[in-house]
Amino acid sequence: MDTIDILKKICEAPYEHTFDSPTLKVIEEMMLPLSEKTETDALGNLICSVKSEGENHIVLSAHMDKIGMVITGIDEKTGMLRFGKSGGIDMRTLAAARVRVIGKKMVCGCVTSTPPHLSRGSRNTAPTADDLYIDCGLSYDEIKSIVSVGDRAEYLSPVCELLGGKLTGAYMDNSAGCTAVIRACELLKVHGAKNRITAVFTTREEIGKGGALAAFTRLQPDMALITDVSFGSAPGIPKESSSPLSSGAMICFSPILQKEVSLMLTDVAEKNGIAYTVEVMGARTATDSDVAVNAGKGTKTGLVSVPLLNMHTPVETLDIKDVEAVAAVLFNASRGE
Repeated sequence: MDTIDILKKICEAPYEHTFDSPTLKVIEEMMLPLSEKTETDALGNLICSVKSEGENHIVLSAHMDKIGMVITGIDEKTGMLRFGKSGGIDMRTLAAARVRVIGKKMVCGCVTSTPPHLSRGSRNTAPTADDLYIDCGLSYDEIKSIVSVGDRAEYLSPVCELLGGKLTGAYMDNSAGCTAVIRACELLKVHGAKNRITAVFTTREEIGKGGALAAFTRLQPDMALITDVSFGSAPGIPKESSSPLSSGAMICFSPILQKEVSLMLTDVAEKNGIAYTVEVMGARTATDSDVAVNAGKGTKTGLVSVPLLNMHTPVETLDIKDVEAVAAVLFNASRGE
């Protein structure tokens, strides 16, 4: 499949913390022809055996869960929905966003916002979840027959192609990482590998990383290569903690990661002519890498990321060439040739 098509399908699939999540099903459908076996564990992680035998066991992993909202109540007068955050929603961009609510059926809605004419006292303050509601256009009696407390809501912002190979929309985090893993597995299927390869698409990264902890405790691979997004360069973002879009894969060096793995990844990129930049973090990475490296007996772990603008908003933006660069690093680093 075309890389953009893969990314769009994953971004635009609804996500639920269930075993039949549409996002999981979309990824599983793509991985079935690339895998000897696929399964879903108790936490909803999708585990795909790409090659069941080999010299070393290498896991390629990306989280498939998405930030969102959880419905906490229904206003009896208006039928509007109260909600809380599920993961790191950026409250500065939530007011006036379009959303979809996943109840007994999918319903569209919009997040309420105070008109600027009436918000003089708070125009410089980001609203909290307590200040906002989701309006689906239905009365209390109508909406309560469809939506219940505990149901999920998420951004409704389809992927839009910009100029120069850039794309924008909701849930590039971490559909971009999932796309890179799938593309790497396509390359492994075509070109083969000496190593045993497993692809893992984890849950719960945005709410504590429990999915990765369960998966890596169980699998105990010889090496884990985690893929996520990181900060793209833009006005107001420190240069030392970001990389420009279109600069390739971001290879992380951090005290929590084994330096030999990070050096191996940069060496692979240089030998194969893959564009990359180095990302340095002083402690933890805030990705699944932090639990993969410590799970069970411990795992040699590397982190390769896609530079992303506007993280955790409905208009996350990336360059598709960077996704392909990450896929190329994963492919060459995992195959053992």
